[in-house]
Amino acid sequence: MMDSNPILKVSNLNIHFGSGDDLVKAVDGISFTVGRGETVALVGESGSGKSISSLALTKLAPRAAKYVAGEIHFNGQEMLSLSDRELRQIRGSQISYIFQEPMSSLNPVFTVGWQIKEAIGLHQKGVDRKSEIIRLLDVVHLPQRLATAYPHEMSGGQLQRCMIAMALACSPDLLVADEPTTALDVTVQREILNLLAELSEKVDLSILMITHNFGIVSDLADRVYVMQKGRIVEEGTTHKVLYEPQHEYTKQLMAAVPRLHPKPPASFTIENAKEGE
Repeated sequence: MMDSNPILKVSNLNIHFGSGDDLVKAVDGISFTVGRGETVALVGESGSGKSISSLALTKLAPRAAKYVAGEIHFNGQEMLSLSDRELRQIRGSQISYIFQEPMSSLNPVFTVGWQIKEAIGLHQKGVDRKSEIIRLLDVVHLPQRLATAYPHEMSGGQLQRCMIAMALACSPDLLVADEPTTALDVTVQREILNLLAELSEKVDLSILMITHNFGIVSDLADRVYVMQKGRIVEEGTTHKVLYEPQHEYTKQLMAAVPRLHPKPPASFTIENAKEGE
């Protein structure tokens, strides 16, 4: 699903660390877009530059990072030229992040409900916070009673749902999900992916998924960008990249994915599969 007016457009982004012999080109001239209501995946091994690229959207990359060149346009604004104050108004409220270790993002001494309430207070004024907490828990399919629970009393899947609820507290336009299911078992991974897909459809949420797992990509993404050593080496629709990979690195990543079914025929579509059920 291409968008002539994407919500996010990254052009020729270059991010370096160090200098001289110690220079590391963490992000080396990448360009990508995310359309409105679209889910796009940045896929690559650890160290490929995908997470730094996502943090750079709101200049959350480590202080040592040098934005050498490029532009990041979000909702028509050029992000790299904004002041810290202007960026703080966008972080959380228009662009939200969820990460792979929810336990490290939640405060262990406060209830989950209190932490969701704080997120609401930061980004929404004049709303009934108690009612909004209940609504958000319902959106992520958690029972109301968990509002009084502490993080250590909850499972990994429940904690990740709480993080998604906090991210949604400000009704963002773009959700950046950085390896959101890595620490979860397979069954819970499926539940979280189903939830993200549901949110994308129901609230027209744009999602940038950062992952090394092509299995996640096949379930969730509309389009894929494959990153290696700071560069994008392949891009295309999910079906095209998964079943007709062109770059050798993509083929290697795909070869590492366990397969339960053979490659579908060229005429295969989701619609055909549903008709055959």
